[in-house]
Amino acid sequence: MIAIIGAMEQEVEALRQRMRSVERKTISKVSISSGILADHEVILMKSGVGKGEAAMATTILLEHFPISAIINIGTAGGLHEAQQVLDVVISKQVVQHDFDTTAIDGESGKGLYFNADAHLIALCEETIASGAYQTWVGQVASGDRFVAGKDCLQSLLQAYPQAMCAEMEAGAIAQVCAHYHIPFVVLRSLSDVAHSKDSHMDFMTYVEHASSRSASFCRELMKCMA
Repeated sequence: MIAIIGAMEQEVEALRQRMRSVERKTISKVSISSGILADHEVILMKSGVGKGEAAMATTILLEHFPISAIINIGTAGGLHEAQQVLDVVISKQVVQHDFDTTAIDGESGKGLYFNADAHLIALCEETIASGAYQTWVGQVASGDRFVAGKDCLQSLLQAYPQAMCAEMEAGAIAQVCAHYHIPFVVLRSLSDVAHSKDSHMDFMTYVEHASSRSASFCRELMKCMA
């Protein structure tokens, strides 16, 4: 069974509207919906915002359901001038950019890295290729802060120059998946771009549009799955 995780209600509701035979329940205060998406039985979960919420919710999910793979959907913030709102990002790797034990471990203590599943990446690329969308495939930077403003952006890119976008849950989801040996991929749509001086306002304006696009891509991805 495939599990799909979004952090916010807008992200989850956008996909729930594309499902049928939906049943909703709450387990340990975590909102979970089961149903059919593109003829596949799926579990849709709202994790809450941030790595702590995401780690707790993903653990609850995997302890209660026979999950074979996880897709993390929703919105993210772009980090490069060439990017535009509603562009698509597919993870090859996720890094927890706010993990830092360099004072003890040296450079090896900077960041926690998790690789997305190669088969799921290929399916995402195949799905997105069928539409005229700007797509970025690479590293997703995950941390418990909203990346906005020149100083914050420069600091992040100096440490992680390969990062394509920033968000706040995928690093924790990936870490829990690694513990349980569950393949994962991150499929996000950009709601804002950090180079914009009004990136926080862009987020408020475009979060529903980006959530809808991410949900649509996820539905198309499910059609490609055996």
